[in-house]
Amino acid sequence: MNRIMKTLLSILILGISTIIHGQIQIKPINFNDCKVDHMFVVADTVPTWNCNTIGMVDYMNKYFNDKNLKKIENGMIMIGILILPDGKTCCYTFGNFTKVELNAKTIKEVINKMPNWTLAIQNGQKVTFLKNEIFKIKNGRFILD
Repeated sequence: MNRIMKTLLSILILGISTIIHGQIQIKPINFNDCKVDHMFVVADTVPTWNCNTIGMVDYMNKYFNDKNLKKIENGMIMIGILILPDGKTCCYTFGNFTKVELNAKTIKEVINKMPNWTLAIQNGQKVTFLKNEIFKIKNGRFILD
């Protein structure tokens, strides 16, 4: 991923933080583990959660074990998830829109171990897709909105 895209993504995350209920965002974290030449943010077919046994919010509640999550009464986090051409995931970026510090390494591990997603298709080809997911938190748990 080139430097311009990383900068634009960081600016987007920071811009959103100034709008949301006066909460202060911890500096967004860009992980360098995802080795891709390019990615799409729009595609003919966008990837979707592809697990019949557990929903994405339930998955986050089950596997994200951070004692500080319990301290959050109301807030949200934004995670940039790369869905690779084989459906596997890689945590690309993490933005914390709460006043409580959360363990970014744990977030990355949970995202990287997600069940496979459906594939992103552009012009008939499987592509890497960046999906920005916003997870709302209420009373120490991820919730559906």
